[in-house]
Amino acid sequence: METLTSLQSIVIASIGLFASVITASLSYYFTKRHQLKMEERRLKENFYIKFIESLSSVALDNSNTTALDKLSDSFNNLLIIANQKTIEVLMEFHNFIKVGGNTDIPRSSSEWSKRHDELLTKLVKEIRKDLLGEKSVIDKNFPLIHLTGGGSKKQ
Repeated sequence: METLTSLQSIVIASIGLFASVITASLSYYFTKRHQLKMEERRLKENFYIKFIESLSSVALDNSNTTALDKLSDSFNNLLIIANQKTIEVLMEFHNFIKVGGNTDIPRSSSEWSKRHDELLTKLVKEIRKDLLGEKSVIDKNFPLIHLTGGGSKKQ
């Protein structure tokens, strides 16, 4: 009878040890997964911020070759870091704004500016979804976005 009690103690201790190991392992796994998601989000955020900054620089002075080079680099970098839907919208925006990409609407017209702002707004919404998730609040009342800035920046 006494051996049965010792066997029960060993089984109970083994179960406790097993439960502790499982709990610690799961805790580590979920913590690491969360940490990697946050690191990915920070990385994407930095790329998106650089992209918006380069867009703003070109909007202020589209004859600045340094700004145009940075914009090209930013577009290309987003192809690596952005999700598929964001890349689709990015390419739609790029195809519209590139020289020779839109021959139907003259660049000097208000129609071109309106379409530009619609596509830019669509792109910013997708960037926000990529960063904040599908549940981020982006509804039909989201404002139409246009680029702003003040003066040339020294580089």
